[in-house]
Parts: sequence; structure tokens; C-alpha cells
Amino acid sequence: YYQNRIIMHLSSCFRSVCLSLALVAGVASAQLMSGKNFEVVRVEKAGISQGRVDSLAQILAQQQAGGRQLPPEAMQQVRWAVVDNLVGQELLKLEIKKRGLKATTAKVDSLMKLFKSQFPSDAKFNEELKKSGISQAQFREKIEQQLLTEQILEKEVPYPAAPTDKEKQAYWELNKKKVAINDTISGAWIYLNTKSSAKDFNDKKELLKGLAAQVRLAKAPFATLAAQYSDDAEAKKTGGVISKFTAASKGKNFVSAVNKMKVGDISDVIVMDDRVAIFMLTEKNDGKYDSYKHQIEYILRMQAEQDRAKKLKAYLDSLAKKYKVQYLNKDYTPPEAIGGK
Repeated sequence: YYQNRIIMHLSSCFRSVCLSLALVAGVASAQLMSGKNFEVVRVEKAGISQGRVDSLAQILAQQQAGGRQLPPEAMQQVRWAVVDNLVGQELLKLEIKKRGLKATTAKVDSLMKLFKSQFPSDAKFNEELKKSGISQAQFREKIEQQLLTEQILEKEVPYPAAPTDKEKQAYWELNKKKVAINDTISGAWIYLNTKSSAKDFNDKKELLKGLAAQVRLAKAPFATLAAQYSDDAEAKKTGGVISKFTAASKGKNFVSAVNKMKVGDISDVIVMDDRVAIFMLTEKNDGKYDSYKHQIEYILRMQAEQDRAKKLKAYLDSLAKKYKVQYLNKDYTPPEAIGGK
């Protein structure tokens, strides 16, 4: 578990810095072309422009939707998330500076080495930096900033520990009387609608195989991948969870796949009438604790993450009382903006 936490932590750092690189490459030209260099938020002396928010929102939307176009209301949600993220970053920068925090050279060097190892040579790494319009020194600064951000957040709003067996058993004891014993199952799935072409069908099967491998190797949570890739419109809210249904309701291929699975397993790609899917079995309603413990762990983890999100928002709000945050455009002001009234 702790090895997986370390890997996920490093992956988080990688994603943050790589996203910053992508932003550096595209934002300046996007702003000049669109004229959207007007500030929509200020954090002390740091301005956040409309162009910067829109450019980053577009990058995130493409990642989440797998290249598909998000509807306007979904794009608004992404845009607000970007604003929250950028405001939070600026507040944490100010707090890091105030505290006089510095990352150790050894840690920064270690992460630099890991980044470089993803490229065939130093020359190729430098070439990619050049394309993004950033120097190695600036890249190191971004890594240091990310490390210090993680350091502060781990102290002020620590990541929740994995649910213990005692906690899972306690949840079961409180809720087992609510269990209806029947032939229904629960789990989570990622499905992709298929078109008539063989290429589209095969491409989506390969994508699902890759997503299943990521979960099995603990490189990404199933719920996160479901929110990003599934064609299920509710997956962004539910993480692809489907509860209390019969396997037969999804067709004979689904039944065949589930019959081979134990609770906690992830299926191979299931071919259905108009879609392909992978399914993670989390619960069999047979009244036995072992058939529910994965679902219980998922529920407890989700509750812990929701609690941490509230604490993180409260911490950033507290920073916004120390450092002035101004929202200058109502369309770029989240409903529950950090430091908002």
C-alpha cells in the first residue's frame, strides 16, 4: 500500500509539472490570438488571465473527454475547477515564501533524474523543454514548487490512511441488516459506445485493456478512469458505480464474464450489443462479509476523500484571509470560490 502511495504521489507530481509545461507552450500564443489577456482573478499581486484559464481548461477537457467535445455546462465546471486550482497554487506559493521553505537539492535532483529517464537521451529531454519554451532551471523551480506544495498539504491536510479491517468490520456490523440477499451484484464499469467500423471497435477494446491494466498495477483508481473515459454520462459523478443489478440485465456476455469473477476482480473486455466494457465486481449480495468488503472499502475511501476535500477547501479559505483574493469576472468565479463570500 505504501509503495503504491509513493508511486501515486510521484505520478501526481509528474502530471502537475507536465501540465505546467503544456500550459507554458500554448498559453502565450492563445492569449495573443484571442485577446483574452484580461485578468479575471488576482491573488495579491499575481494576476490570472482569462486566456490562461481557458487554455488550461481546454487541455483538461481534452484529457477528460478523450478528445470529444464537452457540452458548455461541463466546460463551465472544468473552467471553475481550473480557477480553483490556480488560485490555490498562488495562495500556496505565498505561504511557502512566507514560511521560507526550501526543497532539498537531493529530492529535486532525484525527481529531475526520474523525469529525464522517461526520455531516450538528455538531448531529447532538452528538446522537449525547448518546445515548451522553458529552461531546465525553470523546470527545476516547478518541481521544487510541487514538492513544497505537497509538503505543506501533507502537514495541514494529510491524505487519509487506508481503511483498517476494524473500520470495515465496524461498517459491516452497522449496515449488514440492510443487506437483501438475492442474485444482484454491484460494481463499477467503464463502457465505450462503438461505431460500425472495425477500427473503432478494436481501438476501443485496446483502450479498455490499457485502462484495466492501469488499475491492476495500481497506477490509477478505477473511479478516476471511469470519470475520464466512460461514455456513461453519470460516471463523472459516480466513478462508474452501478449497484444492485442482475448480470442477466446486461446480456449473456456480461453474465459469462461475471460468472468467472470473484469480488475485487476486473473483467477482460466484455463485448455487448452496442458497446464494449470492463467491469470491476465489488459486491455479491449473498450476505457474506467477504463479498462486500471491497465495496465497504470503496465507500470508506470515498468518504475520507470527501472529508479531505472539505478540509482542503477550508485551509485554502484560511489562506485567502491572509492573502487578498479578488474575483474580477463573474463568469470565472466558481459558486464556492476559494476566499469567496
